[in-house]
Amino acid sequence: MSRMDSGNRLSDDRGLRMRMRGEERRISSQHRQLEDLFARVLGSVEAGGPRKAVSDFLLFQTALEAHMSVEEEIYFPALHGLRNDMGDELAELVSDHELIRSLLSGIRRELDSDEIDPALRTLDELADRVNRHEDREEALLARITEGPVAGFGGSVLDDGD
Repeated sequence: MSRMDSGNRLSDDRGLRMRMRGEERRISSQHRQLEDLFARVLGSVEAGGPRKAVSDFLLFQTALEAHMSVEEEIYFPALHGLRNDMGDELAELVSDHELIRSLLSGIRRELDSDEIDPALRTLDELADRVNRHEDREEALLARITEGPVAGFGGSVLDDGD
């Protein structure tokens, strides 16, 4: 490889790493926004009962569905393209999304039934599942942005940039 090729690779890898770190921050920020929306749902259930929480829940559900769809359709495929060795972990995150969608459907039915205890139990289960999912997802993203960005077998950026 010529010096010029090596310099281009360094520049490309560094630029890609910076973009990935920006995406990592964006995903983390979206997770915090989703947590705020979820807190509104819980507050609505506790203050006014399940039926009063439906509109806040629908806002949360719509935001979470949009977030998961972007991850599945754009972000995870891009990550897999960069690090095909992480395909199994990305597939597990998509499987988590399916379980989360199932919980969302159950919560909507429970809110409509106006039974507070089942709604709170399932909301707690959802919160636990989403928190574990976010932790795994953010840890994976951190490993990708801190390790070799592409599957070249190594990175020239291990100089503490």
